[in-house]
Amino acid sequence: MKKIGILLTAIGLIIFGCKKTENLDREIVGLGGDTWPTTPLDTWLYDTFTKPYNIAVKYRWDGTEQDPNFTLVPPKTENVKPLMEMVNNAWINPYVDLMGANFIKTYAPKNYVLIGSVRYNSGGTVTLGEAGGGVKITLFNVNNYDATNRAVSKRILKTIHHEFAHILHQTTMFQKEYQYITPSGYTADWNNATGFYNKGFISQYAQAAPEEDFVEMIALMITEGRNGYEVLTRNITDATALAAVRQKQSMVTAYLKQTWNVEIESIQAKVQAAINQRAPENAGDYFAFGTDKLPILTVNPIAEPISSTSFSTIYDNTVSGLAAVGGAGRILDQFALIRTSATQMTLRLYYRNTAGSAFTADFVYNVTNNANGTFSLTYVSRDANADVIAAGVTSLTNFLVGGRQFGVKYYYNANNTKQYTGIYDFNNQDTYLYGFLSY
Repeated sequence: MKKIGILLTAIGLIIFGCKKTENLDREIVGLGGDTWPTTPLDTWLYDTFTKPYNIAVKYRWDGTEQDPNFTLVPPKTENVKPLMEMVNNAWINPYVDLMGANFIKTYAPKNYVLIGSVRYNSGGTVTLGEAGGGVKITLFNVNNYDATNRAVSKRILKTIHHEFAHILHQTTMFQKEYQYITPSGYTADWNNATGFYNKGFISQYAQAAPEEDFVEMIALMITEGRNGYEVLTRNITDATALAAVRQKQSMVTAYLKQTWNVEIESIQAKVQAAINQRAPENAGDYFAFGTDKLPILTVNPIAEPISSTSFSTIYDNTVSGLAAVGGAGRILDQFALIRTSATQMTLRLYYRNTAGSAFTADFVYNVTNNANGTFSLTYVSRDANADVIAAGVTSLTNFLVGGRQFGVKYYYNANNTKQYTGIYDFNNQDTYLYGFLSY
C-alpha cells in the first residue's frame, strides 16, 4: 500500500507539473472563413447592387449554396459584370425609373448566386435559372453568357421577372377570379402536358398552378415585349383559348396598375430598350414576311406625335390635300400599312366627311425585299374611294414609291415608356414614320 501511494503521488506530480495555460482568445486557424482582397468587380457590385438596394451578388464559389448531387463549376470572373449589367439595366432600372429606388429596395430578392455551368437534371433537361422563396435567385451558365445573344438574356430576365412577380402577388394577392378562367387546365404533371396554347396558357409551366400562370403572363409580356408577346399568341388557334389568354392579360395589366401603379406597357418598353442596347432585335421580323398572321402598322400622328419633322410635313400636306378634294372638307383620322401577303402591302386611309360618316380608301403595292434588309414598294391598284381622293393624297402616296428603300426599326418616346415600330427612308434616315403593330 505504501508503494502504491508513492506511485500515485509521483504521477500526480508529473501531471500537474506539465500543465500550461492556453490563450483561448486567439483566432483558430481554418475556422475564420475565406477572405479575398477587394477587386474592382467587388466594388462595382457593391456600389451597383448592395449599397443602393441591399442586394448581395455572390460569384466566388461556395459549395453550401448548391445541391452536392449536381456537378457544377464556378463562373468566369470576366462574365460576371456583363451579365449583372444586363440584370441592372433590364430589371432594376426600369422599375426604379417608374417607381423609385425604394420599390426595388423593399421587394427585390436580396441574394444572387452565379454559377458557371448549366445544371443537368434527370430526364435530359437543364436548369438555366431558379429562384427560391423570393429571397435568392441562382443564375446558371454564366460562362457562356454573351451580351449580344438576345435569347440568352431573355431567358435570364424571364427567371428574374417571374420571381419578382411572385413577390408582388405574395405581398398583395391578385384577383381571385383569375384562377377560374382556365380551372381545369392546371396540373402537377405540367411538364408532360401538351397543347398548352390551345388550353388557354401562354407557356407550358403556366399550367402548374394559378400563381405560376399569373407570373408567367407577367414575365413573358415583359421580356418578349409588345410585338414578341403578340407573336406568342399566334400559336393559339382555338378562339376560346385565345379569349382566355386575353382575359388573363387584361387582369394582369389591371392588377399591376391598380395595386402597384405599374404600367406594364412602360415596363415592357423600358426592358426592350435595355435589351436592344446590346442585343438589338430586328423589328422587320415582325413586319411580316411570309407569316400566316400578317401585321398592321397603324399610324396616327394626331393622337401620337411620333414622326420626324420631314414626315410631319408630308402628313400635313396629305391632310390639307384630302380636305381640298372637291372642296368637301374631308378629315383624315389615321392611316395604316397592312401586309396582305409576303409580297403585297396596302396603304389604307381612314377618313370622314363633314357629316361624320367614316370611309376607307385602299392603295395596293407590291413589295420587293432587298438584299440589304430593306424593302421597296411598287404601285399596283386602288379601290373606288381611293380613286376619288387620290389627287389630294399624293404627298403620302408619292413618298411610298419612287424607288425608295425602307428599313424597319423600333422607336421610343423620350423616357422609353413606349415602344413603336416604324419605317424609315434608308437613304434619308431623318425621314421616318412609326406607330403600333397589331395582328
